[in-house]
Amino acid sequence: MKKIHKYPRSQIPRRQRGAILIFCLVFLSILTVMGTSGMETTVLEERMSSNMRDYTVAFQSAESSLKSAEAWLLGQALLPIVSADGSTTVWSENAMDPSATDGKYWWDHANIDSSWWAANADSIAGVAGVAAQPSYIIEEYRTVDSGESLEFGSSRSRTFHRITARGVGVNANTVVRVQSTFVQSYN
Repeated sequence: MKKIHKYPRSQIPRRQRGAILIFCLVFLSILTVMGTSGMETTVLEERMSSNMRDYTVAFQSAESSLKSAEAWLLGQALLPIVSADGSTTVWSENAMDPSATDGKYWWDHANIDSSWWAANADSIAGVAGVAAQPSYIIEEYRTVDSGESLEFGSSRSRTFHRITARGVGVNANTVVRVQSTFVQSYN
């Protein structure tokens, strides 16, 4: 007697082993790891880009303050008067150095912080998008008389000023300091 099947041969239920399910789960976990790694990389690059932009804003702010100080010195017909407290806009050399014997310049000391700059430096106004307006310090540190002049045949003295400018970025913790040496002959 022939056995009659309820189902045709192509539709006979078979025992499932779950190989496709395991393959799909492994593949899905690999895709999840790749996606997570890609997101972490993107977030890191975004932070790096933001920090670079903040540094650039701080640097440009400091540069604008430096240029403002140089323009102020250019506008002086006579040699500016120096003071030990900065009240005349031009400081005497090393007047703000807390310790002249330690071999550090004044701007390298930890107590020269944002409150010191706010109290002692000259600020410029109108720089948008920064946490604090940029400021500068002008120090007179050398006058070269005739005979020692850098210009051949010159009988006028030249005065050297060191300008230190401080700029702050969008974040108040991003601070850039730049310096320049400015040489001017005065009447």
